[in-house]
Amino acid sequence: MFFKSFGSVIVAITLSVGSTAIGQTTNNKLAFHMQVGADHEGNPIVLDAGSVQGTQYTILEKQGDGIVKNTFRASCTEGRLFSEKSSVYNATGELIREQQIKQEISPQPGTPEANSMKIVCQSINNGARK
Repeated sequence: MFFKSFGSVIVAITLSVGSTAIGQTTNNKLAFHMQVGADHEGNPIVLDAGSVQGTQYTILEKQGDGIVKNTFRASCTEGRLFSEKSSVYNATGELIREQQIKQEISPQPGTPEANSMKIVCQSINNGARK
């Protein structure tokens, strides 16, 4: 398992394949990460469930010795997804680059973007039914 601390963000990435969920307690908050895909090298890409605020959320992936944190906003009722921001952190957790993107993307079924959007939208729909 690969654990990396980036400020208040704890990234927990497993090296196994399949559906993975990881919980890590930090600063009296539960950081929960769910694998939503893998990169071309087989490294997991995870949804940071603790980042979900309404329909905005982040997915995290390993890049070299660091981590890329991509922020998305979903329009669940319309089935649309928007890329908001991309942040790159080095191996020590220092932010080295951040870019505001603000563009609509068309996620293909089975991709990390589509899988994470499905999870976030289902959780909103389930919460609305209660």
